Amino acid sequence: MAGPVEVNEKGSSSSTMLLKPVITGLVISAIFELLLWRTFSRIGVFIPKKGTFQDIYKILGLDIGVIVLNFSVILAVITLVLLVGRTREQGKFRAGVRNSRLRTVSVVAIIMVVSLTFIELFPKQEMPVISLLLRVALLVAFGSLGLVYWRNHTRPLARLFGVLLVAAYGFQILAKLIEDRFLPLPAGLNPNDWYIPLLLIGEGAVLINGLVLYPLYSGDGDKPARSLARHWPAFLGATVLAGTFLGLTFLTVAESDIVPILGLYALGYTMQLPLALYVIALFFTLYTIFFNLGRLRKVPGARATAFGLLLILIGGYQFNISNQYLLALVGVWLLSQPEILDFGG
Repeated sequence: MAGPVEVNEKGSSSSTMLLKPVITGLVISAIFELLLWRTFSRIGVFIPKKGTFQDIYKILGLDIGVIVLNFSVILAVITLVLLVGRTREQGKFRAGVRNSRLRTVSVVAIIMVVSLTFIELFPKQEMPVISLLLRVALLVAFGSLGLVYWRNHTRPLARLFGVLLVAAYGFQILAKLIEDRFLPLPAGLNPNDWYIPLLLIGEGAVLINGLVLYPLYSGDGDKPARSLARHWPAFLGATVLAGTFLGLTFLTVAESDIVPILGLYALGYTMQLPLALYVIALFFTLYTIFFNLGRLRKVPGARATAFGLLLILIGGYQFNISNQYLLALVGVWLLSQPEILDFGG
């Protein structure tokens, strides 16, 4: 028979106390994975490699890139397990029994996602049934977490954000199901005619959310525009990173393959909508993340908001590798229950 769970003086179990450092490690490893594996190793093939650069490219982009990719997957799985424990420790969600049932559905779906992810690693050829089950499990997981978000956040703007977030994931998964012929279409309709439009609808929802999240998660009272001036470090950080993205876009116009790889592979965006929309959405998303990172110890829920948005951003839109949807699931879970990290100071 198992012994009692060790609890610290503030009432949190020892396993729960691991949650903050594990999530912090997950965020750090996810950032490095994005920079090294999904970005540097991809654009590096367009850069002439002679002498020393060849060794740097292999070590950073390939060797270390694979390591941080695998490490981020492991940490994401551990994080999901710890989130289950933390949720159980807190009891039912604030909305009561109905949310408790939703929690059960989301946990079961996430367990299926993780199990199917590891099952996919072993077959020597793709198994369509496993891919179908994985996508259905992702739809259920995101949908149930989205309903928890809806019930825990009653502000109209917050609910709009939650609907757009889940809809974006739903449209891209639906597009993949149609592309792979898992969803039959009426006679005369070509799946290829539906694939890109569905992706663009979901992508548009993501870009709209880049604006919605600003007054929702970083506004100062009734005058959110003042936030940009009052919180200049966040403004500066967002400006530098968004400006870097814009600058690289223009610098690599001659290399027409690089920009699509940065968008399509690294984060799964088609980059077919107006470039200004991507830059604006990226700026406000980064600003909101920096804004909340600056308030980790001051405002309840700021840590979950900052880490959740960052993991959703890094997870991207279309899921090209397994750690992307695992990061997205952790991110949505944190946003749906932001008080989950408010313990231990």
